[in-house]
Amino acid sequence: MAQRHARHSTGGTSMPRRARDGQDSGGPRRGGRRTASAGLLVAVGTGVGNVLAYGFNLVLSRGLGPGGYAELGTLLSVFLIGTVPGLAVQAINARRLAVLADAPQPARAALVRGLRRRGLAVAAGVAAVFVALAPAIAALLPSVTVGGVAWTGVSLAANTVFASYLGIAQGTSRFMTMTVLYLAAQGSRLAIGAVAASAQVSPTTVMAAQTAAWAFAAVAGRWLLRGEAVAGAAVAGAEPGAAARQGAELPAGPAAEPAWQEAEQSAARRDHHHGYLPEVLRATGGLGGILLLTVLDTLLASRYLTDGDLGRYNTGALLARAAFFAPSFVAMLAYPRLARPVERRRALLVSLALTGGIGVLGVAIAGVGRDPLIGVAFGEKYATPGGFDLGAEGWVFTSVGALLALVNLALLDGVARRSHVVSAVVLGGIVLETTVIVGFAHDSAGAIVTAAAACSLVTATASVTACLMARTAPEPVAATLGAEDAQAVGAVVQST
Repeated sequence: MAQRHARHSTGGTSMPRRARDGQDSGGPRRGGRRTASAGLLVAVGTGVGNVLAYGFNLVLSRGLGPGGYAELGTLLSVFLIGTVPGLAVQAINARRLAVLADAPQPARAALVRGLRRRGLAVAAGVAAVFVALAPAIAALLPSVTVGGVAWTGVSLAANTVFASYLGIAQGTSRFMTMTVLYLAAQGSRLAIGAVAASAQVSPTTVMAAQTAAWAFAAVAGRWLLRGEAVAGAAVAGAEPGAAARQGAELPAGPAAEPAWQEAEQSAARRDHHHGYLPEVLRATGGLGGILLLTVLDTLLASRYLTDGDLGRYNTGALLARAAFFAPSFVAMLAYPRLARPVERRRALLVSLALTGGIGVLGVAIAGVGRDPLIGVAFGEKYATPGGFDLGAEGWVFTSVGALLALVNLALLDGVARRSHVVSAVVLGGIVLETTVIVGFAHDSAGAIVTAAAACSLVTATASVTACLMARTAPEPVAATLGAEDAQAVGAVVQST
């Protein structure tokens, strides 16, 4: 989490103030161990949660078959895009709490209560927008129904409330709570998916049922984080060491209180001037590009494919998502080093090598496994002859996800440098892929996924080249990296 640091005057040093729990904040080595432990906890929890999220899609694709998964796969792609406002809420909640980490508990409790209300308001807005636009979305994507889109909006409302509590946990350094909430959401969602698959329910029913999983996790977040909204409950509600992490490395001496009070007032004035909703809208635009790119071919395929071919395509897209999210832990662990000029170059090269290596391994497995792998993973219905040959094209789907994982890493490197070049490249990739598929590459499922892979290759090449050619930011610029950027990164990685 972002922490305030003392300003060092020339010719003098300042001793770190004691943390609020009465323990010494410890030296850099001890703080580094805490940061590493928190990062490892979140990385492992996120990885397990990603497996559970993938399992939700897997059991439904196997249980419903190509025909039944045709509509559901498209609805889940729409759902993924609709989670972007929730990611923005998580990022903003975490940032606003992080920058006031050492404020008096009554003020922080009031902020938590306000953030809870605003999260509910954004959730209601998301649901209202989706319900209102359901007929238009159903007309644009012929494979889905109005009822399915409307229930997707209701499910997204619960997801947004859940994301709001993730942000509160993140901003208060409640990493264990954040991990538990994420696993609870994805675990209950997997259980609901298994029941829905065995009962052969409709896609609309699946979208309605998964609302319960997000609502359950949101209620759990409200209960587990209840102490953060009560004045004077910092010690009782915090996890062991949370207060120490938040209070570490604060300046001591007569100027200490005015320093943080001035920072708090400045942050409050800035937040009041911009407002919560405009900030959500700005963050939504920044976070949405890469997620849209991961499902763009699936959404476009729903306009040109039908029935079994569309179901097979949506199932193939699961291979792409697996390849995209598999190396997400690399970006999470590398991000702090990407923000440090002296470490950035090495961290970038190592991260690119690891991300690329994982992608190559995934493509090789899909290419060698072919129909037997598809049969084991998704069921024999998808491996049998007839229609789109998913076994032969599985490696192409995997390559799309692997290439976009490189784009995602490059995007996070741009965030660390406060550069918008890769964001512009992502936008260009969206335009390119839409133009190519809508323009001519839509006659078959094979043509669509091949076009998506070719466009992803162009986007990944441009993104990685931009990062490798970029000059590392000087130390003063890197040192001013705000909590907003760090929390945004966490939000993207944790919500799959």
